[in-house]
Amino acid sequence: MGGNYNSQQQGSDCTQGGMSLLSVEWSCMGQGMAKYRTGSGEYALFIITKGSGSITAGGKDYGVNVGNVLAVTPETEVKIQGNAQDFFYYIRLCSCGAQVEECVREAGLAGGTPLCSADCLAELTRTVRDMLEAGSADYVERLEQNCRVTKIWIDLIEDYRKSLGQTGYKVPDSRGRAGEIQEIAAYMKAHMEQSLKIEQIAREHGMNRSGLTRQFRTVMGCPPQQYLLQVRMERAKELLRDTQDTIGEIAARVGYRDALAFSHIFKEKCGIGPREYRKDQAHENG
Repeated sequence: MGGNYNSQQQGSDCTQGGMSLLSVEWSCMGQGMAKYRTGSGEYALFIITKGSGSITAGGKDYGVNVGNVLAVTPETEVKIQGNAQDFFYYIRLCSCGAQVEECVREAGLAGGTPLCSADCLAELTRTVRDMLEAGSADYVERLEQNCRVTKIWIDLIEDYRKSLGQTGYKVPDSRGRAGEIQEIAAYMKAHMEQSLKIEQIAREHGMNRSGLTRQFRTVMGCPPQQYLLQVRMERAKELLRDTQDTIGEIAARVGYRDALAFSHIFKEKCGIGPREYRKDQAHENG
């Protein structure tokens, strides 16, 4: 799969807020070389999805294979080199924001170890596909894209922590209740099939709805209701692709008692109904 997405985020977003997607590109290369330079405050992730090649970042060479992830810091020259034997597929995902540097460290990609082998490659590529299938870059879509890039980092951090025998994930952040906000996000993701009420969640954590929404947006890049909707739709896509569950069963598993309401929301957010999405995925994978 190829394609690219470029955000309309402003330069100030690289120093303010939790996390913002700048661009994502899925490229294929044979024998040849491509160059890229990260901007001020911009971090790039190179995710290798097929084949092998080499990436030079900051003057250091890295041999990369399928499943490898390389993190590149701001204002760094990058050279991507293919090979003559096979095609080389990679994703370049660029993000910025006050939180990204901490996520790089929490994912074990800081300092002298910017390269890892990710067991969550399938999850990463699914999220990138959703990014590339995004529609117009209006305000709501930008929020959704920021949620997706946050999910990429969550998956990488959880993957790294599992490799260390640890469980659970808190976005490291020095600002107030960031750890608690991340716990709330993890709870919402794990219990998406329930009828979750933002007001109730806020009360249980000593906040009102507006306070929770404000802090959640700062840490996660989008409001809690938008985050919940996003993880529900992503899970619904997985179930439509990977199971034979009925639309009603899938609706229930992602928190909707009414299959018709679920279908309407799915079509509104994904641009296609759940049955049509399942048929398209079966055709692509057939």
